Amino acid sequence: MKSLFSPFFLVFSHSGEIFFFGFTFSLVSAPQINTHILRVIKSGVMASSSASTSAAFSALTALTALTATRGRKKVARVSMVSMRAIQSSSTSTTEEETVEERTTTTTTATTTSSSLSKDLLPKEIGSCSKDELDIWLADIMKLPEQKMRLDYFKEEGRGLVATESIKRGEKVLEIPQEAIITVEVALKESLLQEKKKLAELQEWSILATFLAETAQNLSTEDNSSSNKYRFATYVKALPRSTGSVLEWPESDVRTLLAGSPSLFSALERRASVAAAIAEIRVNFPELNEKTLQWAFDILFSRLIRLESLGGNLALVPWADMLNHQPSCDAFIDLDRGSRKVCLTTDRSYEPGEQVWASYGQRPSSELLISYGFAPAVGDNPDDEYALNLQIDEEDPFASAKVNALASQNIQSFETFPLRLNGYPRQLLQYASFAMCTPDDPSKVDELCRAAFVDIQAPKSLRNGVDLARGLLASKNVLKSKGKRGAVLGGVQGEIAVREMLADVTRDALDRYANTVDKDKGLALGRMPEMPEASMWIGDASTAIKSSMRSVCTARVRVSERRILAKTDSEVRLQLRRLKSEQMNSK
Repeated sequence: MKSLFSPFFLVFSHSGEIFFFGFTFSLVSAPQINTHILRVIKSGVMASSSASTSAAFSALTALTALTATRGRKKVARVSMVSMRAIQSSSTSTTEEETVEERTTTTTTATTTSSSLSKDLLPKEIGSCSKDELDIWLADIMKLPEQKMRLDYFKEEGRGLVATESIKRGEKVLEIPQEAIITVEVALKESLLQEKKKLAELQEWSILATFLAETAQNLSTEDNSSSNKYRFATYVKALPRSTGSVLEWPESDVRTLLAGSPSLFSALERRASVAAAIAEIRVNFPELNEKTLQWAFDILFSRLIRLESLGGNLALVPWADMLNHQPSCDAFIDLDRGSRKVCLTTDRSYEPGEQVWASYGQRPSSELLISYGFAPAVGDNPDDEYALNLQIDEEDPFASAKVNALASQNIQSFETFPLRLNGYPRQLLQYASFAMCTPDDPSKVDELCRAAFVDIQAPKSLRNGVDLARGLLASKNVLKSKGKRGAVLGGVQGEIAVREMLADVTRDALDRYANTVDKDKGLALGRMPEMPEASMWIGDASTAIKSSMRSVCTARVRVSERRILAKTDSEVRLQLRRLKSEQMNSK
C-alpha cells in the first residue's frame, strides 16, 4: 500500500509569494509510474516527451486551449483518458502587419455567412435618432424620467452617462417588464405564419428570428406593416455593426487569433450561428441570411439573463446601452417588488460620468468574441487562458476511465482556467487520473474516487504530509468540505502533473505568431476615432474596423501570454521545490 497525497491548492500572488490551502490523504494502491509515455502533439506531429517529463504516468497527452470559459469558476467534470495538446488550426499563419498595415486588410471572406452582401441588411437599421428613441421609450414603453442620457465613447461606442448625482446602491433604469423582449413576447408578437415551427426552435433562434422579422419589415414601403411591430423603433435604433467575431472576415479570425485558445471559440461561434441560420431558413426562407446573422450578433452583444425572471433571456431596451467594466459589481435584473428591470449601482456617480454594469466575470477573449472589444492589458481581473484536457482515446485503460469518470459526473474533455493568481487544483487531480497506469484494471474506479472524492486523512499522517512539503499545517484543513480528492501517485505524481503543465504552457507560448514585444506594441496602439454619426449607427469604415480588431486581439494575446508565462514560472518553481524535498527525504 502506498500513500496518495493530494496537492495543496496553489495561489500565486502578484508579489511572487505562494500560498497553500488544504490537503487530503488516502491509502490506496498507488498506480505505477511509467517513465516514458508522456506524449505531446506539436505542429500536428506526435513528439516523444523530453527527459524533464519522463517521470509522467502513462497515457497522457496534453490537450491545450481551445475554448474560452464563461466567466465562472470551473470544477473538474472529467470523463475519458490521457490528454492531448491540441494546437490551434492556424498556427502556420502569422500576423506581420502593424496596426497601420492592418487597416488595408482585405475584407473578402471565405464562404461563410459573414461574406454575404451588406446590401441585404435593411437600411433602416441604425436610422433611428436619439430623439425618436427617447420619445418611443417614454411614450410607448412608459419609461420613467431617467438620471442618465445616451452618449458616445471612443472604445465602448454607445453608453449611458449620469445627468445628476447617483448614489451607491441606488436603483436606476426602472424599465417596465412590458418593455422587454423575451421568448414568450417574440412568440406572441411574431407575425410569421408558422408559429408552431418557430416555437420548436432554440431560445436564441426564436429571438433572432423575431429580430430579423421585425428588421425586414422596416424596409417595406407600406409603414402599416412595421407599425404592427411594437419594437420596430427599438430595432431601428440598434447598431448595424457590433464588431464581434461574426462580422470578421475569416482570414482575420484565423490570423489575428492564431495561437490563442479563443480561435476555436470564434470558429465554433461562427459555425453554430451558420447552422442555426440554416435551420431557421428551412421554415422561414423569407428571412435573409445577412439579417439573421445581424440578429444573432445583436443577441450575443445585448442579451441579458434575468435571474429574477427564472433565468429567462431578454432584450431590454435602454438597459442594453450600458457598457461593461471589469470588476464592476452592478448587475441588471428584474426587481421582484416593482416588476421593473433595474440596475443597483455599486458606486456613486457624478454628472458626466459613464454609468457601468457588469456582464459577468468574462475574460477579454470572450468580450472580444461576443461584444467586439477588449479592455487594455492589465485592466481585466477576469482574464484567463483556457486549458483543455482530455482523456487520450489510445490509452489502453480509456474505456474504464471514461466509465469511472462518468460515475462521478465528470467529462472527458474539460476546460481549466489558468489565471495570473493561479489555477484550480482539480486540473492536477484530473491530470493525475488521466495519466495513471494501474496494475489492475479493476482498480480504475477506486483510483477515480481517490482523485475526485473527498477522502479523510488519518491524523497521524497529516504532519508527514506537511513535513514532506516543508510547510506548517493549516488550521483550516480539517474544516474544508466538499469533493476535494487527491493527486494520485504521491510526490512523484505531483511532480509528473506539474512537468506536464510546464511543458504545455511552454508549448502554448511558442504557438503565438508574433514576438511578445510586437504584440505589446500592437496592444498599445491607439483606437481610431469614429465620426459621431458612425458611432450611433455602429458602422465604421473597413479601415477603422480593421485597426480596432488589431488592437483588441493584440490585447487578448498579450493578456494570455502573461498568464502562460506566470504559470510556467510558478510551476517550474514548484517543481524545483518538490524535487529538492524529494531528494532530502531519501
